[in-house]
Amino acid sequence: MNKNQKSYGLIFFGILLSAFVIFICVIYKPAERKINHYYQVYLGGEKIGLIASADKLYEKINEEQKEIKEQYGVTKVYSPQSLEIQEVSTYKNNVKSVDEVYDEIKDLDPFTIEGYEVTIKYSDNSRKKLFILNKEDLDSAVKNTVLAFVDEDTYNKYLEGTQEEVKDEGTEITSIYFDSEVTIKKAHISTEEQIFTNDTDLSQYFLFGTTDVKKTYKVKPNDTIETIAYNNQMGVSDLLVANPNLGGENTLLAAGQEINVSPVNPLSDIVVESFDTEYQTVKYDTKIEFDKSIGTAEMYVKQQGVDGLSQVTYASKSLNGNIISTAQVSATTIKEPRDRIVVYGSKNVTYYGNTTYWAWPTVKPFRITSHFGYRVHPIRKTRHLHNGVDIAGVSSKNIFAIQGGTVIQAQPSGYNGGCGKNVKIDHGNGYVSWYMHLSKVGVKKGDHVEKGQVIGIMGRTGSATGVHLHLTVHKNGELINPLTLYK
Repeated sequence: MNKNQKSYGLIFFGILLSAFVIFICVIYKPAERKINHYYQVYLGGEKIGLIASADKLYEKINEEQKEIKEQYGVTKVYSPQSLEIQEVSTYKNNVKSVDEVYDEIKDLDPFTIEGYEVTIKYSDNSRKKLFILNKEDLDSAVKNTVLAFVDEDTYNKYLEGTQEEVKDEGTEITSIYFDSEVTIKKAHISTEEQIFTNDTDLSQYFLFGTTDVKKTYKVKPNDTIETIAYNNQMGVSDLLVANPNLGGENTLLAAGQEINVSPVNPLSDIVVESFDTEYQTVKYDTKIEFDKSIGTAEMYVKQQGVDGLSQVTYASKSLNGNIISTAQVSATTIKEPRDRIVVYGSKNVTYYGNTTYWAWPTVKPFRITSHFGYRVHPIRKTRHLHNGVDIAGVSSKNIFAIQGGTVIQAQPSGYNGGCGKNVKIDHGNGYVSWYMHLSKVGVKKGDHVEKGQVIGIMGRTGSATGVHLHLTVHKNGELINPLTLYK
């Protein structure tokens, strides 16, 4: 083969190869890779696997969880809160069955049911959450909590707007509200949470702060509502709230009777603002006179005392049934009291005194807003012994010495451990009285004061929710209920 023939051959081969390549390019189609649409399952942020249908997994969960349905009385069970399913497009084909995924997740995270999340936001911005199945149970629990502190007929008239003007005695409510912000929203609730399924348990939780209300006391002979409350570190009002079947603090008790002594601790404080009108007995005062013509062993009643009567209206604010502030709006005297006058012999006596009768520390009429005994502090929210009586709702704010004596403490300024401006008087015979929260102190340490002398002005200095006098009395160094002096 000559050189020219070789060249023609190579050219022909090149043309043939090019034609073949063109032919292959025209007729060849590469195999297509199929894109699959699946669902990627995550639990707590971790990949569980791919499934073909998210709906099938949801159906599987609902079908299998019969026990949860029976426990809560629901018709549907939902996926765990940490379960996330995302639709993905992928070339992968390693799909798990719904049964495989269900078996993998069923014991890792609790399933959920549909209900409501209730949030209580307190004044310090702390929050408490609880979970309920039915919104109606919350309405019922709120009402039951209010009715623990407010008469039902009065409450219903307030809601209906049918309250009548009080002419003789009664209460006109101007406002009822929670002292905290309460919100409710629909949610899927983990079955690991405490879920309230009825209004009875929820009402109990709202009132006592727990569903484990089992603390009871068996009445002993000679027990009274007051002694049972004190011995169980409760206030009388709280004991009556915990035992709505008891008629009042003077209820007669039977030995062996069981009393609920679980402390009342509402999840949210119930505030009631009202005008309260009442007929108030104005107790007569006992005045002492001395007769130098008869011996010291003799005494007689020169004039019998007669109680008076007033109709008084107070503007009040109560927290969980306990008055935290009150002011006298009006007072009508129906009958003036008449003093009892007792004459004691003082023959051959150059100095005499008498601690048999004690003066009341404020003008009358008045209102006792907190008694001696245990209570939840209205500011600190802790249970403590209220070591005196709180007196408020007076027309004049003058404070009087309840007996003659010597001023042993007078603090005209400062917080003073919550006592505010205060005066302490030693009356002798082991008695010491203490007057707190004054707006002004009118005596100084070392002064001698007479019974009924003005020693200061009522106020709200120190730790106080409203204008009032806190009176504490000690006898021989021991706290006593100041009201025992007037019995």
